[in-house]
Amino acid sequence: MNETPRFLLKEHSDDFVTRDIGRTLREALLSFEDQVPANERIVIDASGVSLMTPSFADEFFGRTAAARGLAFFKARFQVVGVEGDTKTLINHVVRNRLILDRASSSR
Repeated sequence: MNETPRFLLKEHSDDFVTRDIGRTLREALLSFEDQVPANERIVIDASGVSLMTPSFADEFFGRTAAARGLAFFKARFQVVGVEGDTKTLINHVVRNRLILDRASSSR
């Protein structure tokens, strides 16, 4: 049995506070995704990440979900290693990014 493909945030950075880092990691995630068969889920592992800002979370999670669509994002990616406030933050920025993108596209 094959192991689930994992994208470990800590392997790509020790800093999760800026949009630039969020953008760099999002690009790395999408490049990694291209290498994984379309029928496989990808685990985004945030284990060991002690601080994540809204700017990073929006750029990495929010923009990925907006670009791929929420249903696809939920089917393709599983986020693990986050708890409490960080989980709430990620859910909040994804929801806000989707609302913002919908409002922008309806103009």
